[in-house]
Amino acid sequence: MCDPGGETPRRTLLLATCQSRPELTPSDTQLQQALERRGVRAVAMPWDRIDPAALAGAVVCLRSTWDYHHRWPEFRDWLRRFAATPDRLWNAAETVLWNADKRYLRELDAAGIRIPRTAWFEPALPLDLARGFREIGARHGVLKPRVSATAHGTCRVEAGTPPPAGAMTAIGEVGGLLQEFVPEIQDGGELSLMFFDGAWSHAVRKVAAPGDFRVQSDFGGTWAPVDPPPACVAFAARALEAAGHPWVYARCDLVETAGGPLLMELELIEPELFLTPAAADRLAAALLRRLPAAPR
Repeated sequence: MCDPGGETPRRTLLLATCQSRPELTPSDTQLQQALERRGVRAVAMPWDRIDPAALAGAVVCLRSTWDYHHRWPEFRDWLRRFAATPDRLWNAAETVLWNADKRYLRELDAAGIRIPRTAWFEPALPLDLARGFREIGARHGVLKPRVSATAHGTCRVEAGTPPPAGAMTAIGEVGGLLQEFVPEIQDGGELSLMFFDGAWSHAVRKVAAPGDFRVQSDFGGTWAPVDPPPACVAFAARALEAAGHPWVYARCDLVETAGGPLLMELELIEPELFLTPAAADRLAAALLRRLPAAPR
């Protein structure tokens, strides 16, 4: 049920979380505060408690729906229920459905956005890793499920060595991809650029823990604010333009190499946005422009 609790005095924005982590992150708490300062009632709620058919005047913003890849069929069906009210979910359901399957990277690659050399695997078919290594022309790679978040099921693999059983199970269910290992990620980390309403907002550099390649904090990764090179901002903007789907917030994760930036992920679902008070205010303003008028 969609019950934000109590009377709705003004416009309401539901900040969608998940059952295992129902509270807002410290970053998203800043967004909540920025919305409240603008007269918007901002309420955190697990996504599966939100009924798309009973939103009344509320709008939903996906924030920490971090279990979606574990409950993909259910989450996908929930997204599709916004078809009758597409302006009540941000990012938009069509965007989230497109972005959830990492095959979107294949489309961006075809549009001229550089990604690591990649081989693709379909679900429910035997995982031919030898074929994948031949396609990418490398002996070291990173294997990922096509529907995944927070590096779930992601592992480094080497030609001639079988991957972990868990990775094979996940890929058998949703398909997968094998990418060449990009060594620069261990030297310079990953650059994350945040965009709100079509404009670049801010950036951070994420660095993996010693001996690891995953930059997520779940695996010991750290981050710090950074002023990104203009070429990286331009590259990220081109990737977002090539996506061709509507969005309010976006995060572009890339790695800087001698040949130029490589796109690792385009995060349009529920990314950590590393908000500062100023950035939270920019995102609040973007969301405010999409809220219906206050009830009379």
